[in-house]
Amino acid sequence: MHTNSMIFHILKEKFRNHNANLGVLGLGYVGLPLACEFAKVGFRVTGFEVDAAKVKSLLAGKSYIGDIESQEVRELVETKRLKATTDFAKLRGMDAIVVCVPTPLNKTKDPDVSYIDQAARKIARTLRRGQLIILESTTYPGTTRENVLPLLGSRGFRVGRDFFLAFSPERIDPGNKQYTLPNTPKVVGGDHSNMQRPGGHPVQPDRQAGRTRLERRSRRID
Repeated sequence: MHTNSMIFHILKEKFRNHNANLGVLGLGYVGLPLACEFAKVGFRVTGFEVDAAKVKSLLAGKSYIGDIESQEVRELVETKRLKATTDFAKLRGMDAIVVCVPTPLNKTKDPDVSYIDQAARKIARTLRRGQLIILESTTYPGTTRENVLPLLGSRGFRVGRDFFLAFSPERIDPGNKQYTLPNTPKVVGGDHSNMQRPGGHPVQPDRQAGRTRLERRSRRID
């Protein structure tokens, strides 16, 4: 078995056995529900957030997101399935990191990807072999390959060999009680052959996943 295949196999087994340590970078209306959902199905989840007030609130068992009840947060924190921190050095201990930072529109009505760039730089500082990085922030097609990948590869790591990278557009519709995280299909796009193996609905490469997200938003009736 080739080294890169072995690394992928080990990571896949960690997910299959729910032994993977998951990191969610950005604990807003997308990141917090995702972190809670992962924790509820048995994963150990650490949320990474620059806002110390949010971290303090979560550690006290209090939710600041309308779709997440404080009781749910409290139970997950008390059972040590959900943690929150402002210490980004702990990203190194994660098997997978999902980036859920905001992308507000700029003056030209395009997504401001500066928060994505900042997140990628934080991850790059502690990146290790065998990690899976998933961009979930709403952005334009190509951001994963053109912005995130060069930053993660700055230390000489090679995608598909040393680490894995994907784009999975967020599907959160705040306030929607009918379609929630557990019953909403996910699209995953990656630039390497191993990304064809995980569950979900794999597509070629991250640009197509981005187009799917844009098409869905254009058709959705709010």
